[in-house]
Amino acid sequence: MPTERFYRLPEAKKQVIRQAAIKEFARVPFEKASINQIIQNADISRGSFYTYFEDKQDVVRYIFEDNARQMQECCERELERNGGDLFGMLEWLFEFTIHKLEESKEMIELVRNVCSYQENTRAMGFEIGYRPPMGSPGKEEMTQWLAKRIRMEQFTRRSEEGLNVVLQLGVTSLILAVRFYYEQPDQLDQIRKRYLDSLEVIKHGALIS
Repeated sequence: MPTERFYRLPEAKKQVIRQAAIKEFARVPFEKASINQIIQNADISRGSFYTYFEDKQDVVRYIFEDNARQMQECCERELERNGGDLFGMLEWLFEFTIHKLEESKEMIELVRNVCSYQENTRAMGFEIGYRPPMGSPGKEEMTQWLAKRIRMEQFTRRSEEGLNVVLQLGVTSLILAVRFYYEQPDQLDQIRKRYLDSLEVIKHGALIS
């Protein structure tokens, strides 16, 4: 993960480095991406790069972690707006994510290029033993964070354990939907319907009680 020295940089400088990396990872497949091109785009020295990151995979991890941090902040605002409706937030989050991807075609290309390299599943946080971003909550802390912001009375299982199950299912459905969009952006309407159907199954269950 990025070093503390990187996190101490001014925000503007961090964003310059981030955008330089996004540009390079969107340009070519991950294995062909060049650290030399990143430092040239960012106007930093090679020595500086290695005081901030271990390697280019470390940079990829930072990009996704930074996106996750921003997403968490947006989710908090949406929960405040909708009165703590978790499923309303998950529906909104799909539309928000698609909108952001449509705004930035570079991010679509980046994800395609990064995910074509199997080892980078860890940069997306899918591997066992995933470490959360610096300063962000881990899995248990996230569930606790969410429990304080949603209407728990909506649920039949009003515990953090029950919430964690629902959250995992909802987020997994979201990840799959976004992945399908990466692969087939012209199928957005069908992908949206499938995602909303998945949320309905999670919300109401598959069997008649």
